[in-house]
Amino acid sequence: MKQLTQLENNFEKQGWIVISLPDPNPVHQTRMALQNELRRLTKNPQITLENYHQIVGNDQKHTQLQIQLTDFFRRQRFAYQIISAQLSFFKTFIGQDLKVQRNPYLRITRPQKPQDNIGYHRDTFYGGSPFELSVLIPYVDVSAESALSILSGSHIRPESEFSTVQIPNPDPAVTKGSAKHQLGFLYAPKQMDFQQLKGIEPIPLKLGEALIFSLSSVHGSLENRGKFSRWSSDIRIMNGLAPVDLSLRPDYYETLSDSVVTRQANRYHQAQTAQKSVV
Repeated sequence: MKQLTQLENNFEKQGWIVISLPDPNPVHQTRMALQNELRRLTKNPQITLENYHQIVGNDQKHTQLQIQLTDFFRRQRFAYQIISAQLSFFKTFIGQDLKVQRNPYLRITRPQKPQDNIGYHRDTFYGGSPFELSVLIPYVDVSAESALSILSGSHIRPESEFSTVQIPNPDPAVTKGSAKHQLGFLYAPKQMDFQQLKGIEPIPLKLGEALIFSLSSVHGSLENRGKFSRWSSDIRIMNGLAPVDLSLRPDYYETLSDSVVTRQANRYHQAQTAQKSVV
């Protein structure tokens, strides 16, 4: 209980926490499955997640592989399995009623390839809600040189403090609805003033850990400056009863768990609907 209270205090103050996953087994299984699929697709038994960039340097080939691996990742429902295995923690931290992102992103960031990154931003710039959390799961050890960075305390600061400029996307392949947009690249990026990023810090992670942060936290990376490719997924999760308007993205989330009160309330509403249809 003391550890949970400390995590809650840290999250309230910083807008982010790092936890050791209660059950890291699904992460290790996902890592192995991704590596095996990568070897199948490249027909190279020597390729690993870490040395991926040494073998796949061509951007077009990289995008093609990321599309194929993301499809594999989603079809196998690895993200759902990972989050489900930590359900006891998330129920305590967020609540009994939980929703999880249906099709989360698989990120592959090669060293010295700024085009693999989406820069610094707040997800609230793009319609996200502070009631939503991002759970970043690494599939390799991530050093500070390779890590995502976060600006502590930014999660409770108003949008007016973070001015942005709409810029043309430097990658013409990223348009609304395009393959790269579906991979999580921004088709209409907003660039922040670097003067506003003072104090932003990288958050290194080990395999079996997770970085959890509010969507109102300023975060991102410009370039992987480490020696290894960074593989991760960012999985959104939220309290199903939070005041979040999902009308523009009705299929974005799926139910992870419901409280007994919510289940009986849903049964009541279903009965009411059924009765009206009869009348």
